[in-house]
Amino acid sequence: MPLADEVVVRPASSSDIPAIIDLAVEVVGHSVSPLRESRLEAVQEYRRADLQALHEVLALPESGIFVAEDRQGRLVGHVIAMAGRSESSTGELQGWIFDLSVVPDFWGTGVARRLLERAEDFVMARGLRFLGLGVTSANKRALAFYERLGYQEERKQMVKTLSPRASEEEH
Repeated sequence: MPLADEVVVRPASSSDIPAIIDLAVEVVGHSVSPLRESRLEAVQEYRRADLQALHEVLALPESGIFVAEDRQGRLVGHVIAMAGRSESSTGELQGWIFDLSVVPDFWGTGVARRLLERAEDFVMARGLRFLGLGVTSANKRALAFYERLGYQEERKQMVKTLSPRASEEEH
């Protein structure tokens, strides 16, 4: 099994963007809610298109995009954080994790922890006290990981699968 201490975490460069997108697309299936009946290929197409904006995001001062590389220089993980996002109820500025992806061969090695710690340092260096993220309720592995690192549930996002109502006969 690979070791996290054999991995270097560094700020991303524009040349890393294609590999960041490829990895996010590769692992996005683990983040899809079982309530959604989307084809994996459609989800992956959406994710690839959505992440094309990373080329512009990388240049923003509030953007903290970091990558993990193995000894061969292969990208094995990344985290995309943004500082200065408003919390929806209080308006307090905080950081937000938009994506944390790790090559499955490196799961459980400490790479994700190191990436998240780097994002936390980035957000704290901007004077912010909170770092938020979203995770699919069914992704038990990710939930346990975040809880081990001290993340707490603050709110729940709820969804209902809608279906047509049976029409009532008029009397």
